[in-house]
Amino acid sequence: MKTTETNTAKKNYNFTSIRVKDKTKEEVNKFLEKVNKAEDCGKVTFDTLVSFFLEKITTDDIQALQTKTITWSHEEKRLRKLWEKKKGKVSDNKWKEMLFLGQLGEFIEANSRLKVARSA
Repeated sequence: MKTTETNTAKKNYNFTSIRVKDKTKEEVNKFLEKVNKAEDCGKVTFDTLVSFFLEKITTDDIQALQTKTITWSHEEKRLRKLWEKKKGKVSDNKWKEMLFLGQLGEFIEANSRLKVARSA
């Protein structure tokens, strides 16, 4: 009996799920549909897309992503450290007093990464 040996590469990928909002998933799927309309190329998958962007991301891109996640809670800690570096240590009570009385308005406006609306 004659047998033929086939040399097929066994694909052994481990997949996991990534949590994204429904809207994000819809947008990615629409994008992939558009990308995959070309018939002269292989299929671009979500994995291929994510890997591509991870390879191409720059330091500026990372900073922009991080800036999008800043809250006033994060910014207060950073601003206080900056204040103390420039002006010296301040107690929690004194810091809160200056914050509530508006004594830090100019400092915050000049140094905050978040947009500050100046009150009249």
